[in-house]
Amino acid sequence: MRTPQIQTGTRLPRLILRAADVRLSLIATMDLVENYVTGWAGSDAFVHAMNVKLGRPADAGDTLTLTGVVVNATTETVTVEVCARSADGVHATGTVRLSW
Repeated sequence: MRTPQIQTGTRLPRLILRAADVRLSLIATMDLVENYVTGWAGSDAFVHAMNVKLGRPADAGDTLTLTGVVVNATTETVTVEVCARSADGVHATGTVRLSW
């Protein structure tokens, strides 16, 4: 498959989740980040690498907001920088590298 032409700086749509709906362990947070990015990229996207770091804990009942921006785009891969925020601050940050 051919990677679509995506410009650096392209913003992904915002996704808002209620923390009470999920358990926010590291694995759950990585799953949310992966689903957020692949939901934007489409079902043909293949995740090559993820690097997620946890920040402040997100408690049950908190609202978690994920935002993302394309920070690198080549003919072969796209890298998206993601931030997950709760009311207490940044819950997680990371990058996801993918292709189609």
